[in-house]
Amino acid sequence: MELKAASVDWMEDVGNDPRLQVVVDEIPSRDKLRFEHEDGIWCGIKDGFVSYYAWSGDGNDGGYAGRCYTITMRDGTEVTLKGPWSSRAGCVNQRSFGPVVDVRITTDPSALERGHTFGTGSLTLEAAKQAIDLVDEDAHLERQLKYSNDEPVWVPVRDTGGDEA
Repeated sequence: MELKAASVDWMEDVGNDPRLQVVVDEIPSRDKLRFEHEDGIWCGIKDGFVSYYAWSGDGNDGGYAGRCYTITMRDGTEVTLKGPWSSRAGCVNQRSFGPVVDVRITTDPSALERGHTFGTGSLTLEAAKQAIDLVDEDAHLERQLKYSNDEPVWVPVRDTGGDEA
């Protein structure tokens, strides 16, 4: 996966956190990823791209309408996740896999101009920092703690040129 371009949707007219939007040459398919798991999170990383699921390892957890996903572990064994949930970067970052950053991702460069038609995805923090460096504006990623269990997440913020709160 090669980063081609990036922008930030600052979400100025809503209360949501800003989102990093990236254009890549290709999004690795699940069969190209090698997964590991820890405490119910199954995480695969390839060339800075990250895919993860929350699954108990015990039957159908009810996510994705019970759909099954077969993944390949680092040791080459295959595991079928039955009804996993998609989870979020903060949950992954509480494990040893991270840090990862949730992004909007596409292979279509015109999506940046339109401002829509992105998929959801995740990048390693290193890849996300490379992407934020492609943004024309002065921006960086800031570590924040979110949700009731203080999950570490990285959010785009504008450089202020002075002291940051």
